[in-house]
Amino acid sequence: MILFLAASLLLSKISFAQNTNRDFKQILQTYYLYKDKDVVDKAIDFVNNTTMDYSRLNPIITGFFGAAFLTNEALKKDFTLNINRIEKAEFKQLFIFILSSNIDTLYSQTKISVSLNDMNWSSFFATGYTKYLDNIISHIPHMENRTDVNLFLAGASAKWSLCSNSKQNDVVNKYLNLLKDKNPLLKEILENEPQYFNEVIISILKKQKENGIWN
Repeated sequence: MILFLAASLLLSKISFAQNTNRDFKQILQTYYLYKDKDVVDKAIDFVNNTTMDYSRLNPIITGFFGAAFLTNEALKKDFTLNINRIEKAEFKQLFIFILSSNIDTLYSQTKISVSLNDMNWSSFFATGYTKYLDNIISHIPHMENRTDVNLFLAGASAKWSLCSNSKQNDVVNKYLNLLKDKNPLLKEILENEPQYFNEVIISILKKQKENGIWN
């Protein structure tokens, strides 16, 4: 369970191993700032060559391109024209689905989970829209859940990732500071380091396991 948590939390950082993966990670995290004009070519090259597990990439790609397509019709058209360049069937079907969907509708229909937080982070990095940060913030209270481990992990990853990204991203930091007086949980996030939340989360998981609740 602890190993699963560690792996799940790392998703929010979208951390890839190889050089091409790191380049694509950089695009995902800065697209709202620079609008990389080669994002279609780079995305297709990435999915054609990545060795990462499809299930791990699905929420990241869905959140990023779902939001990007919704706000950039030219990008959506460009990707549609190049869809047949995607060689892997599962990724091709995923992009066909994203192109035909509304990301905001998907959010309203998707179960709360760690993956949903990853989707929202990707949508934020695609657009810079703080409504996706609001979605993540709304999941924080689920960290108090002591019956449903999946909801607990969703709340835990929301808290940890907001803390981590607030240390690295000025927009996230400023937005959380703007809201902190109305939300004490955000003040706690801003005043601590990611490692603090990691230790708290692991401690809760260990206690629940010892009590025979989450095995």
